[in-house]
Amino acid sequence: MSFVPPGYCPNCGEYVEEGASACESCGSCPETGWNEDAMYDDLDLPDDQSEREPENGRILGTIITLGLLALLVYVFVLR
Repeated sequence: MSFVPPGYCPNCGEYVEEGASACESCGSCPETGWNEDAMYDDLDLPDDQSEREPENGRILGTIITLGLLALLVYVFVLR
């Protein structure tokens, strides 16, 4: 199914007026990408797991922070 104005451009999300031959914002037209595949183009999502922040590092950092906090409470409050 292809896009037909009026509506929001599937490429950039800007409103396209009725009867427009191209999007005023990005220049998309029926020949250059008014289709459902273009809607998800250029989202800048990571391609694979290696580009994401590792969860193990976040968990380890939280455990170390909590351990140091517990040590400080013991030394300065409970002693």
